Amino acid sequence: MLVSSNANARHLTTCGASLLFQGELMAGDAKEKPTKLAGWKEIAAFVGREVRTVQRWERELGLPVHRVPGSRGHSVFAHPEEIERWFEAGSSEGTLAQKRLRQFTLKSGYPSSGGSVLRQAVEWPGTAPRPAHKSLARTTWRLRSRTAFGALVIASVAIFLYALSGHRVMTLLGSGQPVITSVTPILPEADQTIVILGHGMGTYTSFNNLDTPYLAIRDKTAQWAAGRIIPENQDEVTLNVARWTDSEIVVTGLAGAYGGNNWVLNPSDKIEVALWNPQTGAGPALYHLNVTAAVGAAPGKASETPGTN
Repeated sequence: MLVSSNANARHLTTCGASLLFQGELMAGDAKEKPTKLAGWKEIAAFVGREVRTVQRWERELGLPVHRVPGSRGHSVFAHPEEIERWFEAGSSEGTLAQKRLRQFTLKSGYPSSGGSVLRQAVEWPGTAPRPAHKSLARTTWRLRSRTAFGALVIASVAIFLYALSGHRVMTLLGSGQPVITSVTPILPEADQTIVILGHGMGTYTSFNNLDTPYLAIRDKTAQWAAGRIIPENQDEVTLNVARWTDSEIVVTGLAGAYGGNNWVLNPSDKIEVALWNPQTGAGPALYHLNVTAAVGAAPGKASETPGTN
């Protein structure tokens, strides 16, 4: 007869086999029992287990499954009465089914002596825990996989942050339009310090008595320029630059041919400071002010319309 009560389930557990039908088979008394089970799916559905589990029972524990003649063992069938008797045989200590259960525990790597040990090792075929060495290997593999995945994520984030920071550095070092925010007063003399403040001005090495294509201090009144040479302002006046950073340029004087050919700064001369970014060539940023003889003169202002020269 079928197992259909909790009392019988507890009885089977105390015997050491712990063979239990699932809820579908327990509630099967009200349904018409089939006379034949054709195929692994019907057999698995009858006992309430997966096909692989039922195949393992047939292979390891002797579940009564028959092969169709001439099918080379691929087509199978079973009789419900034989399966029920196979389950009932597992409820008596010392029966063939019980011995096969113990053989199954030995093959799985678990001890089989003693009912309590057997209950701990195999409560139901197919749901028993894996052997210790197999569980350890699987756990180690999972840990390694997760560690590798975590390392890959960290590396990807690091590369992204590095690229982002590099992009920001390139932006600061001159990927945008340069802007001049202020210029200290310009005096009518060669040796003086002129500080140009702003952002996006790029970087450049310091130099003395040289022209540069990226900076010009132009006397718009007398029509000459120090630094950048353009066809409209051919001259030989050069610059001394002590520091050039993205936010500050320090000019320490005008050199070269300053003072000759009327290439001098006079009070009230209109001055234009033109700046290009050395890294990108963007510009020019323009700033206008007048030459003053007094240190406390009013500051100039940046041009709202960038020039081209």
